[in-house]
Amino acid sequence: NHKMSVPEVSVPCNFGVANLHDEFHGNVTMEFQDSTSMRACSLILSWNSEVFTYLFSELRQGTVELKDFSKEVAVMFLESLYSGDVVVEKSYFRELNKISHAFKVKWMSEKCSATFTQFCESSTH
Repeated sequence: NHKMSVPEVSVPCNFGVANLHDEFHGNVTMEFQDSTSMRACSLILSWNSEVFTYLFSELRQGTVELKDFSKEVAVMFLESLYSGDVVVEKSYFRELNKISHAFKVKWMSEKCSATFTQFCESSTH
């Protein structure tokens, strides 16, 4: 039984969005609603999410379906895992919050929560 060893890295971290969909480092495939796909690095995804760690190390999956989310938000989610930053807008807040909780990306969920609080406070003033 092979366990994937994930070195300690503090996330969010800027790994460089340019490295997303890289042919050399992209060892897993992310599939979208429109049947297109993108390559990603399992290590970068795993640093951000225990769910990805489980999918890759325990279940040995090489493909992850993100078909429950719009392609726009799924790509934004992946780019955010690489850049270490996310911009939360009202237009896609709910879906981004859902994907960050589904994959247990703590820092992104916290940013969504803080932004939701700001949305609520600004609408009451």
